Amino acid sequence: MAKLRHVGHLLFSLTLIPALPAVVVAGESTPVSHQTGSSNALLRGTAESIRDLGGLTIGGVPLESGRLLAEFYAARDYRLAWERAAQVEALLRVVEASVTEGLDPADYHLPTLRALSKPNALTALPPASRLGADLQLSDALLRYSYHIRFGRLDPVVINHAWNHRAPIPAQTLVQSMERVVAAADTGAALGALAPQPFFYANLKRGLHEYSGSDALRGLSPIPAGRKLVQGNSDPRVVALRDHLRALGEYDAAPPADATLFDAPLREALMRFQRRFGLPTDGALSAGTLAALNQPVSPAKVEQIQMNLERMRWFYDDLPADYVLVDVRGFMAHVVRAGGIDWSTRVVVGTPEAQTPSFRDEMEHVVFNPTWTVPPSIQKKMRGVSSKFKVVDRRTGRATGGNVSDTRRISLIQGPGPTNALGRVKFIFPNDQAVYLHDTQSKSLFSQSMRAYSHGCVRVQNPLKLAEVILNRPNWNQGEINRVVATNKTRYVVLEQRLPVLLYYLTARADENGKVEFRGDIYGRDQALRSALKGPPSDLRIRFADAVPVVDPTMVAVANHRGGPTAPAVPPPSVRTESGHPAQSPTSQPTPTLAPAPRPTLTQGAVPNRTLTLDEPRPLVPVIRPSGVPGTRL
Repeated sequence: MAKLRHVGHLLFSLTLIPALPAVVVAGESTPVSHQTGSSNALLRGTAESIRDLGGLTIGGVPLESGRLLAEFYAARDYRLAWERAAQVEALLRVVEASVTEGLDPADYHLPTLRALSKPNALTALPPASRLGADLQLSDALLRYSYHIRFGRLDPVVINHAWNHRAPIPAQTLVQSMERVVAAADTGAALGALAPQPFFYANLKRGLHEYSGSDALRGLSPIPAGRKLVQGNSDPRVVALRDHLRALGEYDAAPPADATLFDAPLREALMRFQRRFGLPTDGALSAGTLAALNQPVSPAKVEQIQMNLERMRWFYDDLPADYVLVDVRGFMAHVVRAGGIDWSTRVVVGTPEAQTPSFRDEMEHVVFNPTWTVPPSIQKKMRGVSSKFKVVDRRTGRATGGNVSDTRRISLIQGPGPTNALGRVKFIFPNDQAVYLHDTQSKSLFSQSMRAYSHGCVRVQNPLKLAEVILNRPNWNQGEINRVVATNKTRYVVLEQRLPVLLYYLTARADENGKVEFRGDIYGRDQALRSALKGPPSDLRIRFADAVPVVDPTMVAVANHRGGPTAPAVPPPSVRTESGHPAQSPTSQPTPTLAPAPRPTLTQGAVPNRTLTLDEPRPLVPVIRPSGVPGTRL
């Protein structure tokens, strides 16, 4: 059995200053270097010791991922990351301001940041405690960079049926952390972690405008009374006009009779009703009165914060051009150069067959598509018309039989004017089998609530959308019409893939920060609202596939002994503990035995948050099956 290379136990004491640990590594006597420019032997040993531990704390401060921190420090040759007080001050300022993003500063070790941001706080620490402080600061950076780029909550944990996102690659996080700690201007580097698309910036502005309006707080409530409509005269109209003016909805001059409910006031009231998801009738009813008297409600602030969180799930590293499907708004937008270039109405899934939320890349457009009937629809069919081809799933050949047998038979409708997908579909391959397409049901686009599909997104103006997306001179509307008229299937590959974002948003804002609240037709808000009041989700990180660490000298000895069970010489791609390619035994004629490799965790390890490094413990090797990809929960 292989021997473990034992780095040593960790002991973190709390005898120096609150929340800042001293670090003692058993068997190590090398002092901690305060120079970030040189490799640190004690940091190397500590990082390797915590790599495979699940949950751990330093001085009562929990660390999110020992493995990610170990990879971060390994990538920088085990140099301390936090040298200047200005770095800590910049991180503290960003963390304190994270409330404007709908985040919670307490998630990022706020007391520790405040303590370490004081003048000479880092340089005054004893060597071992200095190492612990560096780990705490890096963990705060990891948490913040993950949350601002990918969300505080894991969308798959919130709703695995309708939210879909792969784990975040560890290298993505390591690189972003390194950019911050290596930057001359830490504040600017932190601000550049997540460039904010227009829809996020608008809603963030809306959170500020909505929750910080002093004018609203100074108004007296509108008295209760009879329902008011245009043409009525009532003393309460004066208070109604004042409230709408404070909300930014009314900017007209009042009539000579200030108690008259005139047309401009009705239009302003309708704008307010649309923003707050109320019946848009322009009347001061009991429901509208209640909303006006408490427009800055905690529930509405939470609704804005929830939708900022939803936006963070898919907006990372978004290019200037993409397609934004606003599922709850029943609209699709083509975005060019960071702004909306063209929009169209869409029909989305019913509450029973919801359109999921995810991000993918559009690869091609299909004119005159065929339609393979989904099994969920096919199994309800008892017979089919001549429009459909009955195909044996195993052979791909035409066949007969019971068409509801979805295991054996598939139904395919040929291209043409009566095809269920219409004349064009837009493919962004995904596990949900969701795409944008034309439809035969044109009348549904006149509805205000357009949730009628089986989950795909039906487009009102699909041929124009094709022209806008292809964005080539040779694919103008005339050429598109010519191709469609052939009734033959034609695939057109995009010259550059286009990201597609499918968002379910129950709050959005315009460029002025005016927030529009929408009804939760899919019933997704309550779970997210409850989760936001609790702790953040564990970070779901995809680490590189574990590669066996091979000691070449042991391989040489085994090969020298021979025999049917002797291991083969590792291929050049196998790495040794030092990270160098394993050499063949011929390059080492007189091998000496070396310590066996330390077992490593494969990806997908579930953190154990009950562990702590405040007490010494033996390192327990944990080996899981290799080759398991990151998957949805």
